[in-house]
Amino acid sequence: MDDPPALILSLDWSDGTTTWQDGVNGPTEEMLDVTPDEKGNQDYLRPIEPYSKKEISWLCKMAGWLVESKDPEMYKQYKNKKICLTSLPENYRLYEHVKQPGPGTEGKARIDTYLYGHPKGPRKRYRSAADFQPHFVWLATDPSKNPENCKCRVCSASTTTTRKNTTTPAVATRRSLSTAANSRSSTPIAAPAAPAATAPTAPTAPTAPTAPTAPTAPTAPTAPTAPTTSTAPAAPILPTPPPFPFYFLEQLPTTPERISYALGGPYIFRPGELVWCQCTEAWSLGIIVSGPEAGPLQVTNNSQPQQSYTVQVLKSPLDAAMSTPYPGITVASLRPWLAWSTPDLNNIPLRNIQSYDDVVWEQFHGVRGLEVDASIMKSRDIDSSFNLVDRIEYGGCSYYAGVFYGAEKLYIGDAVRLKRLNPSAPTSGLEIMVISSIQDVRLQPSPSNTRSKSTDVAVVGDVYMLLSYRAGEAPSPLLPDWLPQRLIRETTLRNRVTSMPTSPQPILSTWKLVHAAHTIKLEDIKGRWYESSLLIPFLKGREHFQQTLQSGTWDEVATQMNEMGNAGAASSRGWCRTGKRNDVLTTSVPPSFSLERGGIEHGMEGLALQQQSNQMLQNTQREMVDLTGDDEDAEAIQQQHHEGEYGLDGGVDLEPDEAFMRQMAEDVASFLKDPGDSFYGSL
Repeated sequence: MDDPPALILSLDWSDGTTTWQDGVNGPTEEMLDVTPDEKGNQDYLRPIEPYSKKEISWLCKMAGWLVESKDPEMYKQYKNKKICLTSLPENYRLYEHVKQPGPGTEGKARIDTYLYGHPKGPRKRYRSAADFQPHFVWLATDPSKNPENCKCRVCSASTTTTRKNTTTPAVATRRSLSTAANSRSSTPIAAPAAPAATAPTAPTAPTAPTAPTAPTAPTAPTAPTAPTTSTAPAAPILPTPPPFPFYFLEQLPTTPERISYALGGPYIFRPGELVWCQCTEAWSLGIIVSGPEAGPLQVTNNSQPQQSYTVQVLKSPLDAAMSTPYPGITVASLRPWLAWSTPDLNNIPLRNIQSYDDVVWEQFHGVRGLEVDASIMKSRDIDSSFNLVDRIEYGGCSYYAGVFYGAEKLYIGDAVRLKRLNPSAPTSGLEIMVISSIQDVRLQPSPSNTRSKSTDVAVVGDVYMLLSYRAGEAPSPLLPDWLPQRLIRETTLRNRVTSMPTSPQPILSTWKLVHAAHTIKLEDIKGRWYESSLLIPFLKGREHFQQTLQSGTWDEVATQMNEMGNAGAASSRGWCRTGKRNDVLTTSVPPSFSLERGGIEHGMEGLALQQQSNQMLQNTQREMVDLTGDDEDAEAIQQQHHEGEYGLDGGVDLEPDEAFMRQMAEDVASFLKDPGDSFYGSL
């Protein structure tokens, strides 16, 4: 039997601090001074470099304690051979105490290791990994996060002193513990997940025999609470890089598609994704075969992009063999799968059958509305399926550059929406994660096209929360330039709208890092993050979009979309792992249909990162993007009329500079013509 794959775990709750009594919770400047004394003796502390041999040794030991405390049986399978933490608990740092005798002096050179970061101050440092073990196990296992429950040397002494003085001990901020160690039969490391949020109400079933007609609009989910408002922006923190060298990603078969979809514009939907499509007079469900070609966006006089998508509509086996893809489908005729809910099936006998592939379709030949039902059933199967793309072997682990997750295709570098894991979790359900790693953590291979409760896929990334500041009452909020370009542009546009005088409460927003290198399961992702400026005009109409802009408010589409896996009942049916995307489509497409032929699985799957990412992560100085629009490269709001653009102040429109005009031509203006839905209700 092959050795189990390595487990890369992450502890995301920590009581560590970087400051203590208005000073540094670590060695002082004098202690870090390497200058010899008059006899040449050296006595100083120096920080241990991240991922050095010594730090990795600590990380492997801590990972072993974590698994042993949570699942002793799993620990026996690994024996500390292939288990490692991504990093030390937050705000903890290793130092070496170096004692080097000078020439001609007695004594031996000595190096001791210390761990700083305990909230009781720098004198409460740990002298070895074994000394830190009880505290680490408490961090990982105590749901109450009460330091009185910790049995380590430091906390035990502190607790005794505290009780004598009848002083309440400091309680650490709550954070979640998530890891990549998720087996199919159990999830011994990750925090338990609460039931997912309720999906929007399903619309009325269509009655047309070949395509769905106009059912009633699904009810939008309840709008979440407003983003947190603060008075001062937080300092940015460097992003989490992939766990392997960047050149591994650079060596993947990159294509213009990958670059284009990272930049935005009309490149919203990706080849292989499930979408709502209007290929004929009625809306239906289909698979993106190909998207706009890479290169500069060409816009015609009527502001419609010339590039378009090719879509294969899902059918029953009775009609699929003779069907062909529809070319020339524009963004205006497409919707994300998660924007709408599927209606009930027309044919009652089919409602008792869970899977498309379990239906004996010949028995329903000639039945009214069969093709509508077939597309709905297949879409639900797709919604609860996944397959990994572009394998990267590194350090004994199986990483991937991308994954088909339900209807969508996710890449490293994408921003995704997160589910609320449990009622006490620190996430509010409004955060986003920027993916830095996708890892298969199965203990042993499982057959393709089988369902299980867990995907056994660990996703690591930085979690950001939208923070808002009152305009004019705080320094201009800054946005890290390493965030996805789509997110930067959308937040910049959002701030231009919400900071206007017409806004009920003029605010500026930015994204604050709340969890670095956070590990979740793939199924804890709601879906990909989309720009409101691209989708709201279609989903709710241009008039609604203009009204929100003119009033200085922002209609956030990300909080109104469904969650992946709800329509396909993944919580009860399980998640279906397939070897490639074509496997889940089965007989709903023509026998000759192949996404792999177009390079989607092998030649075009992978990373959607900026070309400068490698260099960017190597630099310690980071450029920041000014979100107020006041920097010299930003677009100013002019009180002038400009026909063809959307109004922002009672009929007074934006007058962007040339660069911003080009971008908005890609992101908004090109898609505002006839945005209303004629056949299917929007959010």
